[in-house]
Amino acid sequence: MNLKQRIKRKIQKVIFGNKASSEEYVSYLRNLGMKIGDRVVIFSPRHTLIDETSPWMIEIGNDVQIPHGVTILTHGYDWSVLKGAYGDVLGSSGGVKIGNNVFIGMNTTILKGTTIGDNVIIGAGSVVSKSIPNNCVAVGNPCRVIMTLEEYHQKRINAQEQEAIERVQWFRKIYGKNPEKKDMSEFFWLFSGGNDSLDDTWKKKMQLVGNAEFSYKIFQENDKKYDSFKAFLESVK
Repeated sequence: MNLKQRIKRKIQKVIFGNKASSEEYVSYLRNLGMKIGDRVVIFSPRHTLIDETSPWMIEIGNDVQIPHGVTILTHGYDWSVLKGAYGDVLGSSGGVKIGNNVFIGMNTTILKGTTIGDNVIIGAGSVVSKSIPNNCVAVGNPCRVIMTLEEYHQKRINAQEQEAIERVQWFRKIYGKNPEKKDMSEFFWLFSGGNDSLDDTWKKKMQLVGNAEFSYKIFQENDKKYDSFKAFLESVK
């Protein structure tokens, strides 16, 4: 980190406190008592609400990605209406557990008393009001399983080429030239594999979620669609 970046981080820390960065926020939540694993990323701490009233009741595993607008709750205040109507105080409390290798879509709400399993994708805008099992994709309000992770994996494989082509076409339309390798950093498996050398940006993708060794093993076996990045670009009309 250079001097300019260090100064920027210090300013952000002064202005935004514990929500200045993902690292700052995760560290703060851990200090409160939440159990949070490795490589957890909270992309927009200032636009994320994680219930601090009972921090010991939240457990987040390894390699969990939490983007903008996510809310995680361990309690409810709906009992205030019941108190107003009937007079008694009725507590509301429930733990939340999120497994390993989980992506929570933007603006998702996770309610008290729920568990999200390992290897799960939660669609954007979902309301998780009941537990979600391992190895699946779940979306909606209420959030429900729509397919297995294996089915979604095959769906994404099938969509790669067309989405990469459309990305190039959009880039050309806006900038009047071809994209560079860094602009196609999520699609390099279409034109790389085996013993091919990797661009630095692509190497960073291989390091994600802590399983680089496994990814490189699969990369060695990758039957690439195009001989090279150049060949791919030339194929796009």
